[in-house]
Formats: sequence, C-alpha cells, structure tokens
Amino acid sequence: MSERLDTDTVVDGRYKVERRLGSGGMAEVFEGQDLRLHRRVAVKILRPDLARDPSFQARFRREAQSAAALNHPNIVAVYDTGEDTLTSPNGETVVVPYIVMEFVDGMTLRQLLASGRRLLPERALEITGGILSALDYAHRHGIVHRDIKPANVMLTRTGEVKVMDFGIARAM
Repeated sequence: MSERLDTDTVVDGRYKVERRLGSGGMAEVFEGQDLRLHRRVAVKILRPDLARDPSFQARFRREAQSAAALNHPNIVAVYDTGEDTLTSPNGETVVVPYIVMEFVDGMTLRQLLASGRRLLPERALEITGGILSALDYAHRHGIVHRDIKPANVMLTRTGEVKVMDFGIARAM
C-alpha cells in the first residue's frame, strides 16, 4: 500500500476505499464499502505524514472516542475505529488510525450556502434546530464539539441534519 490511499485500497482487510470525499488539517475522508456488512461507509484516515507524530495520533483517537460515544440522529454515526499499516514507496511502514462512519449522501451546509440558493427562514430554523439538538445531546454526554461551522454540518438528500467532525472535541 502506498502512503497515499488509492481507490480500491482495502483498509484493515474490510473497508474498500472507492473515492476521496475531502480532506482537512489532519485527515482524508473517503467513500467506501464495508465488505463484511455490504454497506456504504465513510472512512476517515489520519494523514500518514501526521501518523508518525504521537500527539496527532492521540488527537485522532480522542475524536474517535468522542464521536463513537454519541448515538443521535443528528450526529454522524461512528461504526468502527482501528489502525492499519501503510507502506511507503521507500519501504517505510507507518501505523495509521482510521474511523469508519455512516456515509451521508448529501452536501455540507457550507456547500449549500456557497451555491447561492436561498434558504427559506423555516428551513434555516430546521437546520439550526438539528444542529442544536446534536450539540445538546453531546453536551449532556460531556462532550463539547468546539468546531461548529457550516463545513461540519451535513444535509442529507432527504433533508436530515448531521453534525460531524468531533476532531477537536473536549470532554467536560
């Protein structure tokens, strides 16, 4: 396996990476297939260059633990976490943690706002209500998100609101 994941890479013998969805400061997110349960998933993988740093690994694991502890319809579900070993072209191996999440078919609130489409006030309130419901649930479970922004809110094709990316969340 190369340090950069290619499509058709299988993570941990179970999750087939099919296409890159996006990337952030710490990780890349891919659409994939859970080969055991035959369902679409999103696979978030710590960037291999950061995986060599124990502080980034700890932060990534903290995100996995925070998000996995939350089971709410307005929070992207975490199905699995683990580590896989990647081998660079020069033969160096690095252990890279990953998080397997619910695949959300839709767009981010950021994408919606950037599209120029107008939101009716009622829909804006529905979206805000979904976000607040997710945050209320997280707070009642001792977790503060700390990075709420339009890019971390998904809107499904059916209109559901899903908060994601608990990467800098803190336990209260």
